[in-house]
Amino acid sequence: MMSNSTKRYTREFKQEAVRLLVTSDKPVYVLAEELGVSDTSLINWKRQALRNGDHPETAKPNAIQISRTVLEQENVRLKKEVETLRRQREILKKSLGILSADPREGGMP
Repeated sequence: MMSNSTKRYTREFKQEAVRLLVTSDKPVYVLAEELGVSDTSLINWKRQALRNGDHPETAKPNAIQISRTVLEQENVRLKKEVETLRRQREILKKSLGILSADPREGGMP
């Protein structure tokens, strides 16, 4: 019979795991596997850190928190990614318009 023991992680480990989750491009399940934790735990830690960051006055002293600068860095990265995706979408729209134009409507024969 297996014992039903749960692994305990330090606050510092959880905070670093959340920082990696927020700043890396890796999917949750990949990062969780690399760290040796469940993806559910990682998501819960992130949720807790974000909640404590929004309301630091109500956070417990030893609670997981995430730095504002980490969130700002992630925000900048995401804005760049959104801009890249917008440009790619516009290029695709233009190419679709060119490719779907009826050649019999003027232009070259």
